[in-house]
Amino acid sequence: MLLYLHGFASGPSSTKARALASRFADAGVHLETPDLTPGDDGFERSSPSSMLAIAERLLDEAAPPHAIIGSSLGGYLAAVAASRDPSIERLVLMAPAFRLFERWSRRLGPADLEGWRARGLEVDHFASGRRRRLGWQFFEDAQGWPAFPEVRVPTLCIAGRRDETIPLEDVAAFVARTPGARLVEVDDGHELTGSLDLIFEEARAFLRPVTGR
Repeated sequence: MLLYLHGFASGPSSTKARALASRFADAGVHLETPDLTPGDDGFERSSPSSMLAIAERLLDEAAPPHAIIGSSLGGYLAAVAASRDPSIERLVLMAPAFRLFERWSRRLGPADLEGWRARGLEVDHFASGRRRRLGWQFFEDAQGWPAFPEVRVPTLCIAGRRDETIPLEDVAAFVARTPGARLVEVDDGHELTGSLDLIFEEARAFLRPVTGR
């Protein structure tokens, strides 16, 4: 299976998910693009663990070998999945959100955290185009997750030099500590939508040992 994991407050209808699914389909490869926060209240009740569980269930139900393309938080979760599941043979991580939970903890002050605990946190939900509430369980669940998962499979990281959400330095730090990882830097921001052609060509070539295409 070739699986796509979307980012925080995103979904399978994102620009990258649709563009890559279309390009891979043209190449004869199916890219599975699940919603990791399904249902009307799926986002509000979500957590990193619940998102990862959806991905792991899909992988368990499909015949190996597997590869994952992950965007932002989805890239981080893809790395966590690969650290646990030997059937995952390759990763493509786009602006992977390493150390995201650490940055949240530093950026949100005590009053913000208490407000989140009491009332939930209103965030921009990119998939729906409106503000949506996120429950406190997301932050609670995020505590203790590794900043850099221990990945032992070939990994292609693609990151933008103008990314203001996930520092390029954090992606480079992951690559430096991960055997078989390679970093491709692009002149783009966090969304990487200006680099879709390059991303597809790099990903297609890198994933060919798994996809056969």
